[in-house]
Amino acid sequence: FKKSDYSKAHGRSIWAITPEERDKHDQKFDSLLPVQGFVTGMQWGARNFFIQSGLPQSVLAEIWALADMNKDGRMDRLEFSIAMKLIKMKLQGQNLPTALPIIMKQPPVPVPTMPATPLVMPTISTPALSNSSPSTSLASNSPKGGLSDWAVPQASRLKYRQQFNSLDKQMMGYLTGPQVRNIMATTMLTQTQLAAIWNLADVDKDGKLKADEFILAMHLVDMAKMGQPLPMALPSELVPPSLRYFHCNNLYVCSVYLVTFEDKFKKNMEMGNAELEKRRQALLEQQRREEERRAQKAREEQERREREARELELKRKREEELRLERQRELERQREEERLKELERKEAAKKELERQQQLEWERRRKQELLNQKSEEQEEIIRLRAKKRSLEMELEAVTDLLDCKIIIINLIPCNYESTYNLYVLSFIFDAAATVKTLQSKVEEKDLTCRKLKEQVNALEKETAVKLADMDQYKKEIQVDESIEREQGWLYGSRQGKMGWFPESYVEKQAKSEAPLMAKQALKPQVSISVRCDLQSDDLILFKSLIYTSCTIIYTNFSNFKLSDGASGSRLNSTFTPTHATGSASSNHGQVVGNVQAQALCSWTAKTDNHLNFSKDDVITVLEQQENWWLGELSGVQGWFPKTYVTVLSATDAQADSTEGSDTADGSSYEEYVALYTYESPEPGDLTFTEGDTILVSEREGEWWRGSIGDRSGLFPSNYVKPKETDTSSLSGKLGTPGKKPEVAQVTTAHTAAGAEQLNLSPGQLILILTKNPSGWWLGELQARGKKRQKGWFPASHVKLLGSNSGKSTPSSAAVGQVIAIYDYTAANEDELSFSKSQVINVLDKSDPDWWKGELNGVTGLIPTNYVKMTTSDSDPSHQWCTDLSTLDAMSPQERKRQGYIHELIETEEKYIEDLQLVLEPMSESGRLTEAEMSMIFVNWRELIQCNSKMLKALKTRKKTGGENMPVHMIGDILASELSHMQAYIRFCSCQLNGAALLQQRTDQEPDFKTFLKKIATDYRCKGMPLSSFLLKPMQRITRYPLHIKHILESTPESHVDNVQLQEALEKAELLCSQVNEGVREKENSDRLEWIQSHVQCEGITENLTFNSLTNCLGPRKLLHSGKVFKTKSNKELYAFLFNDFLLFTQAVRQFTSSGTDKLFSPKSNTQYKMYKQPVFLNEVLVKLPSDPSSDEPVFHISHIDRVYTLRTENINERPAWVQKIKAASEAFIEMEKKKREKAYQSRSMKASGIGRLLVTILEATELKSSKPNGKSNPYCEVTMGSQCYTSRTINDTVNPKWSFNCQFHIKDLYQDVLCITIFEREQFSPDDFLGRTEVPVATIKKELENKGPSTRRLLLHEVPTGEVWVRLDLQLFDHKTPK
Repeated sequence: FKKSDYSKAHGRSIWAITPEERDKHDQKFDSLLPVQGFVTGMQWGARNFFIQSGLPQSVLAEIWALADMNKDGRMDRLEFSIAMKLIKMKLQGQNLPTALPIIMKQPPVPVPTMPATPLVMPTISTPALSNSSPSTSLASNSPKGGLSDWAVPQASRLKYRQQFNSLDKQMMGYLTGPQVRNIMATTMLTQTQLAAIWNLADVDKDGKLKADEFILAMHLVDMAKMGQPLPMALPSELVPPSLRYFHCNNLYVCSVYLVTFEDKFKKNMEMGNAELEKRRQALLEQQRREEERRAQKAREEQERREREARELELKRKREEELRLERQRELERQREEERLKELERKEAAKKELERQQQLEWERRRKQELLNQKSEEQEEIIRLRAKKRSLEMELEAVTDLLDCKIIIINLIPCNYESTYNLYVLSFIFDAAATVKTLQSKVEEKDLTCRKLKEQVNALEKETAVKLADMDQYKKEIQVDESIEREQGWLYGSRQGKMGWFPESYVEKQAKSEAPLMAKQALKPQVSISVRCDLQSDDLILFKSLIYTSCTIIYTNFSNFKLSDGASGSRLNSTFTPTHATGSASSNHGQVVGNVQAQALCSWTAKTDNHLNFSKDDVITVLEQQENWWLGELSGVQGWFPKTYVTVLSATDAQADSTEGSDTADGSSYEEYVALYTYESPEPGDLTFTEGDTILVSEREGEWWRGSIGDRSGLFPSNYVKPKETDTSSLSGKLGTPGKKPEVAQVTTAHTAAGAEQLNLSPGQLILILTKNPSGWWLGELQARGKKRQKGWFPASHVKLLGSNSGKSTPSSAAVGQVIAIYDYTAANEDELSFSKSQVINVLDKSDPDWWKGELNGVTGLIPTNYVKMTTSDSDPSHQWCTDLSTLDAMSPQERKRQGYIHELIETEEKYIEDLQLVLEPMSESGRLTEAEMSMIFVNWRELIQCNSKMLKALKTRKKTGGENMPVHMIGDILASELSHMQAYIRFCSCQLNGAALLQQRTDQEPDFKTFLKKIATDYRCKGMPLSSFLLKPMQRITRYPLHIKHILESTPESHVDNVQLQEALEKAELLCSQVNEGVREKENSDRLEWIQSHVQCEGITENLTFNSLTNCLGPRKLLHSGKVFKTKSNKELYAFLFNDFLLFTQAVRQFTSSGTDKLFSPKSNTQYKMYKQPVFLNEVLVKLPSDPSSDEPVFHISHIDRVYTLRTENINERPAWVQKIKAASEAFIEMEKKKREKAYQSRSMKASGIGRLLVTILEATELKSSKPNGKSNPYCEVTMGSQCYTSRTINDTVNPKWSFNCQFHIKDLYQDVLCITIFEREQFSPDDFLGRTEVPVATIKKELENKGPSTRRLLLHEVPTGEVWVRLDLQLFDHKTPK
């Protein structure tokens, strides 16, 4: 008996629509908001309403096709009602008709009354209806179909309806058994209870739970949890309203048909089976609980045993550690005793050496005293002999005089009588004189020999002192001058300048009086630093010299001379030297010798002679190193190295210079093609376009002058000046510009042949005007040959000018005020006093500016002056926006000027580095090995500085060209951490300097080659040594630049903390460079390892002589030979401060003795035995029995243990202690690094808002490794706030999904900076790119848009981009929507 039969029996079709149903359908149709009386499938409400019926999509499509009678794709009220009726019948189990019944198109038919209990019409169960009000429910008009009489509470319905929707992900309208099982399992009810609940809730017995059935099931679960008994049959008040039709239909059928015996039997069987199942489930539950109890007991027993085992193991380990600690203590005590014993032996050895040195000095002093006594005795003996000879000579002389007088008085007639007597007397006297003369000659020869010995001793002493002066020059240092770290300012031999502090050592002041330059005649200068010269030796040498000179002079005065007549003997003795002869002064008196000054020299004492460059000095006397000369009527001593002797022609030319008849037409004018700068004295420097008056043209170096400056210059830097017809139009008669003629206003005396003597009233034709204030002209003297030459422009006035003032010099670019007194040390410098105002002519050199004071031009040091009020603002160099400039404070303007200066000097420095390599490599004079030794890692220096310059320019470009730079400290701190190349270069620089010196000494043409290289236009006239010093100079200037910027940065500025960190990094880099220079042995050993150890198998480029990742410069702590215990394999271990490297020898080409580690003659090559062992991952242990004689120790590294044996027992403690100390230092450094990062994140910060940042991923990163892989991590900063992501290994497209938040302090100053690094092991982390976003830009882009995902390009690298998600939240409720 079917429902359709029942309907037909009562005369009504099941497809008929009742008036009540039509009213409900109309209400639902109105709730879907029809458009012009129709609803379409595109409307979200209608579509969702049909889908909520739970029918498949295909069935709903079939229903739509039946109901849409006119096939227009939309439904009116009748078609919608037909569709609702079809859905209802399909839900009741009826098959859809193939064609639409005619009765459904007719008006609604009333429902006839039923003879039995009225049936409740089924309703469409949809989620929308369950949540709708009674006025819109389809079942609200049925007698018992409303939701108000359902016993399930409204709150439970809503709760479980939401849970049903979350489980019904495919929106099928029902849940299957597997879908419900998981949620039911969480209720902790028994299987029996859950089975009963399922039977009660599945009202239509289709094995599925619709929405209302699921709500009923969960309500029954709640009842069971509260302890209420479950009903055997479902009460009517618990039947869902949408399913009460089925329930009532079953009741009606039962009331019509009588229950048969089979039905009762079947029911009893079902009840019995249910009871058996219930009991079986109870037994299973009891069995399960018993098994769980036994398992729990077994677990507890196992845990107890494991706990006891762990406690025993911990106790054993503690005892083992105590024993090892006691053993280490004993070893430390033994080591301390051994070190003390070594110190005691070393002290005893030093004391013995000191005693031996004192004994040697005492013996040497005694020998000198004995020698002194012997020489004094010899002098006394010679003096006695001299006196005796004098007396004999006087006696003979008297006798001869008497005899001659007597002979003269004898008359002529008695001459024959006494002739024989007189002749005999004369012969006797002549024999006596001859004997005496021979004795005098012997003594004279002896004195000459002694004199020669003294001269030889004097020369030998002077040579030794000169050598010592050459290598131990004393430099006077002015410590009052402000200086940079690592540099000193001092003077030597009249020259002043800067020099590296590490190249000298401070000398204690000596109390002994200086011997040099005390008398009028200067002696050989003896340095107070000479330890080989003693007071006794000086006294002895002077005594010997004086005594011998006196003896030689006196004997020479008594020397007999030959007679002028052969018939008579002279009665007097002629001396060879006059009294007061220059020979007693040990000098050479010269005739009319003239010398020309190569450079100016300032007198150091009153008896010295002042002169300027090109002055002509008359030399009066020549000593070994000092000459006596006369200039302008003043006499004094001067060093001979400052002058050059003039030939007769030059002297004649100098004697006639300045005369009006001098011919200046032989000079030729040339124009400079390039700028030439040279630190060599005597060279002429000029800039491109200067006019040069050439006086000498010999070979590649010519002599010329510009104004008051003259000197040598390379000939390939100039070209002949073309004749300017326009300037000479007046003279040549051609039309053009009128020539300029000047009249002399004040007299001027020429200082050289290339200058003009001027007298007031003279006329000069102007040929060239030089910016230095000197002009080139032709003197218009009537009746004389016209002379060309240079003259100061301040001494003339141009004819035709309105003013009578002298012609001004070149226009000044600014003015400065002197803050200290300064005396020029070179001829091209300008002397000035404090508070004087100087006109600045050129600022191209950041350290030396060209200035003019009182008509005199020269170079001035920039650190001795300050800008005037009008020029103190450096903002005109970088800012062109006047409104922006006016809005800045004076402090900010100054700060921006310093930043601009840093960027400009960095750019010039890189240009200088790039200049010198090309001409040196093109020359071919140096081999590749020599280039490597001289320039070391020059290209790495260029690379790291170019990287920093690129970062600075990118930051400047981000803010806009000629606009302020907001932050710079973060870039400086980051880049200065990666300048480890300077440590290697500066530590190896001495080797390159030694090689250049060796080549220069051994090859004379090599010096010529270096000078020729300096003349190359690419080298700007600077020698190679100047370029090699630039890296050290640049490193020492970074702290000074940063200090200037920091002084102009307020403490509240966001860049202040970053600048302080950058200053620390700069000072640390300077100290590391200085330490590398001092620890040359460590540097040499690291270079030796670099050339002898093959680092194959390491993906990263390992440079030993460089910075570690976080421990500063790499240091070699220990090295030696060890053996593996099991295989007895021989290994060579190198312990650095960051890792331990095991190697083994691969080949040897030489005999034994040269394979010693770090030997320069060693040709042995080594290869890595295993990958380097990092010390922050190792644990070093001694064997369990440390008293064993076998020198064994263990190194544990992650999951590997190395058991090693040293060559003897004494080496083992050194290895163990040094590995342990290095490991602890490494771990402590990492700990401090982590604590610092944590503190920066945990700082309590307040502000106007916060920025939530999510770093999603990065793509197309550029790796520096050969395999193209990278280990990137991301660092996100905003001021001092910093976050670091995890490292993703072996990828160039990392995906981080890293979250962080920043507190915003200033909306228009804070900048979000995202930097990507590559995690390195052996060096500081490599840079992979940086991008920046101002917070103001983020606010503008996120205005009224909410969180946004952006793609940002990475700067300073070829490729790379990063994806970020930004969410700006302002605390003043202005967060972008």
